[in-house]
Amino acid sequence: MKKILSLALTLTLIASVAGCSANEASQHVSEASETEPSVENTTAAATHAESAAKSFTINDSQLGEITLETLAGVPVNTLNNEYFTESGEYKSYINGGKNASIAGIDISSFSGEVDWDRVKSSGIEFAMIRLGGRGYGDSGELYTDEKAVQYIREAKKAGVKVGAYFFSQAVTAQEAVEEADYAASVLNGQSLDFPLAYDWETIEDDNARTDGLSPQAVTECAKAFCNRAKQLGFIPMIYSESEALYYKYDLSQLVGVDIWYSEYQPIPNFYYEFSMWQYSNEGKVDGIQGDVDLNICFTDIADYSKISTSE
Repeated sequence: MKKILSLALTLTLIASVAGCSANEASQHVSEASETEPSVENTTAAATHAESAAKSFTINDSQLGEITLETLAGVPVNTLNNEYFTESGEYKSYINGGKNASIAGIDISSFSGEVDWDRVKSSGIEFAMIRLGGRGYGDSGELYTDEKAVQYIREAKKAGVKVGAYFFSQAVTAQEAVEEADYAASVLNGQSLDFPLAYDWETIEDDNARTDGLSPQAVTECAKAFCNRAKQLGFIPMIYSESEALYYKYDLSQLVGVDIWYSEYQPIPNFYYEFSMWQYSNEGKVDGIQGDVDLNICFTDIADYSKISTSE
């Protein structure tokens, strides 16, 4: 496309100097356009045109109105906002008259003792449980959530499907692999029904070892964790809010990794496909003291949640 425009400008200038008419110049441009370029040039021109044309504008609850180039090969969000319903504390997604979602929570030791039978009876069908994390200080020490093993054992006994997440502060791919291995060691052979999620976050209001980490470095860490998790037999997933997903991760390098999207709004508004949505950090669930994070898993998108625990 650039070559054709350049040629048009050049011919117009020649026509002006030589006294050629605008019609003659147009004829030359038309003839030049019909000349068959090389395959390489055709591909480059088509790629440029496609890239330039494919962008999206979205009104993000955190970022305001933004316009970004569409990432090739990354599935887009096809959820219909009109299909979301709410009953009490929990959201559902009704597609074709059928419930295409299941309700869940994510939880860490901050919630203390949990009555998982009551949690299950309240309508919660899955739980994402924190296995541990890495400190955000310079040393970046790894730690285990003191309730992780207990929560997993008791949740499964109550019939709640279990997934897990690991709070990452990795700054290199090697550290991210170390985190995946550490998460597996906490599980110590216990299987997961739901994914093992990589929870990399920026630290607000304090200095952190991850400050200033480039998008490419963040993406490489996520790739390393997810690849290792898959090697270990888990379904890999990335947990994040929109700012990091748009500006820190290159999702075109993470195609095939499910997204667990966080946005505390009545309806999720993220351009790309996500299989789970964390919609509240102030949920009330019977059997849990205090607030808890509420989630919904879209069963038409995520294979791991096709079979409800209530069946």
